[in-house]
Amino acid sequence: MTDYFALLNFPRRPWLDAESLKQRFHERSAEVHPDRAPDASDEAKAESHRCFAGVNAAYECLREAKSRVRHLLELELGHAPDSVGSIPQGMTEWFTEVGAICREADAFLAKKEANDSPLLQAALMGEGMALNDKVTAVHGRLQAELAKVDAELQSLGQAWEALDGQPEGRAEKLPLARLEALGQRLGFWSKWSAQLAERSSRLMF
Repeated sequence: MTDYFALLNFPRRPWLDAESLKQRFHERSAEVHPDRAPDASDEAKAESHRCFAGVNAAYECLREAKSRVRHLLELELGHAPDSVGSIPQGMTEWFTEVGAICREADAFLAKKEANDSPLLQAALMGEGMALNDKVTAVHGRLQAELAKVDAELQSLGQAWEALDGQPEGRAEKLPLARLEALGQRLGFWSKWSAQLAERSSRLMF
């Protein structure tokens, strides 16, 4: 299993500073970019392309909290964490609320798209703006919850920092159960956030 943290010369952490990660990505991309050696052999070029693709894959994985947490769990556990289809405890109200507002938005958008009359479109504008305010309000509350998870991921980093350079017995010492629980919440909140953002974008235009 490729360690994407090591590939970008980062220690394993559940939280990473976005700007530092981007800077390291650009540095590593420049180091392994295939254009650095245009006269290299075909074998060397193929290896360069492989390394460059790996650096890009590492950045795409680590830049998003959801995929970063999953990758970190895979590294520390030695296998992928269990997939959870059920909604974590305490999130059922979110599921109900997000589902209801998305259905309301979808019904309005279907009605709007079915009417091509400029007069009817104008009449629906106020309703659409009011509905978008509702979607935006729910999305804003959801983003606040994601910010709390982000802060907890940053706090959990202390446990990994304490074990830097200790390859043995890490799984027993790290708060992996808590990290897995946060990863499950991230999965649902990220999905719901994308759904709300997509509805809001369509309601605005």
